[in-house]
Amino acid sequence: MPHKKAKRTVREKLRAERGEDLAPGKESLRDEDIPKSALRVFNAQAIRDEYKSKKRKAEDSEERGGKKQKLSTGKQKTSLRIQPGESMQHFNRRVEDDLRPLVKSAMQTSLAVSRNVSKAEREARLQKKGNGKSKPVEEEVKKPRVHSPPLQEDKFVGRQKEFQSASSSAPRRLNDIAQAPPELKKLPRGATKSIGKRDGVLSMSQKVMMEAERQKAIMRYRQLKADRRQTGDVGDKLEND
Repeated sequence: MPHKKAKRTVREKLRAERGEDLAPGKESLRDEDIPKSALRVFNAQAIRDEYKSKKRKAEDSEERGGKKQKLSTGKQKTSLRIQPGESMQHFNRRVEDDLRPLVKSAMQTSLAVSRNVSKAEREARLQKKGNGKSKPVEEEVKKPRVHSPPLQEDKFVGRQKEFQSASSSAPRRLNDIAQAPPELKKLPRGATKSIGKRDGVLSMSQKVMMEAERQKAIMRYRQLKADRRQTGDVGDKLEND
């Protein structure tokens, strides 16, 4: 493999032939090691002009023979053949991928056509209705207006409304303490004022049971009082000792 760098004697000879302090050449900026981003900024106008010229040429070529090229490419795309060494699964997938945009465009065109047809039918139907109703327009204008019925009077003008607040001069505070329990001046819904004949009447067995419970409560209370007295006497004696 030959050495990439020339010998020193050859390099010194070429340097002496070129000389020193020479003016920069035309290709100095292109050969200089600068970043690509900076070079793209320096040559922005030239790149833009080149892109515009390419775009203009492409548009001119499409205007001249665009339809023929599209038809030829469409015919080439429809003629799909299995490639050597390709499996049927990959071939089916390639065919589906190629035909998917065609199916989508066909569906969109059919939907657009059906939409236009339905729109035209609707407009024709409305036009027929408008022609049929165009004559009695003046008669409809001359018809008198129907007066609205008078407003009904409120039956509950003098009665108290729901959620009526009581007037009070005392200010409301967050943690107010109730001075007395609320007074129920009206009976709740479903309650009856009259007491039936059988309400409050106890049978003999219920009276016997209540009397037995009363005696038990009395005996238990007396026993508790006696126990407390005994414990209190013992406590007094211990304190005196």
